[in-house]
Amino acid sequence: MPRRSFPLLLAIAAPFLPLARSSGTPGPALSPPSPHGTLEQRLASLRAQAQANPRSAPDWLRLGEALLLAGNPAEALSPFRKAASINGRSGEARLWLGRAYAGAGYRKQALDCFHRATELSPADPAAWFALGAEEEHLSHHAQALPAFEKACQLAPSSTAWFSVGVVYGELNRFSEAAAAYQKALALEPGNTEVWNNLGVAYEKLGRNRDALQAYSKAFLFQPSNPTVVQNATRVGARIRSPAKAAPPPARSAPRVGRSQSVTQSP
Repeated sequence: MPRRSFPLLLAIAAPFLPLARSSGTPGPALSPPSPHGTLEQRLASLRAQAQANPRSAPDWLRLGEALLLAGNPAEALSPFRKAASINGRSGEARLWLGRAYAGAGYRKQALDCFHRATELSPADPAAWFALGAEEEHLSHHAQALPAFEKACQLAPSSTAWFSVGVVYGELNRFSEAAAAYQKALALEPGNTEVWNNLGVAYEKLGRNRDALQAYSKAFLFQPSNPTVVQNATRVGARIRSPAKAAPPPARSAPRVGRSQSVTQSP
């Protein structure tokens, strides 16, 4: 089974990161290290600050975040563990610890942390989205769906609704997938991948003319994308000569966190 890359994990959660403190005890917002100085100098400064204030969960979180964003998830585990130990009721600390575990390849520990984050911060959409992404990474489609739907309920976004649509596609529930993609497009009408995946769902439902309209929209935004061109060409030929255009073998939509490329046709 393909593994999700660490940068993609952060990219998936990015739309929700500003909401990370939406529940629980308020605290100073985490921010990237100062742009001044080298990365090593900034990390050294954050380490010194955390060591000078060993009971400060925010200081350990800042250090862990800097290490995580620098591409060192394994090194980020220790400061995140310390933050979670200091503040055992912090859903945010569990969420960041889960991201570090996922980035380091510890899938079970990541899943446990995300579950705990949703328990501690049930109103945090970032925690629910991270849980859904991890469940889907593990091909737990039925478990991923309610987590993504909860994220949509708390903070609707194109990314979240797209993820719901992908999971419905994995479950062969293409009517619901199409509805989710439409909600994603209402929030981000220029998203090529969503338009293309909507076309895939329509094709699975036998709605070829609707599929062609969706593919045509995708083509308007990315006319040089070979998959979009192939999809639009094929379904157009099927509409013109249905007896001659045999459907190709079905291919499911990409799982959340596996690929950000445009979905191949069904």
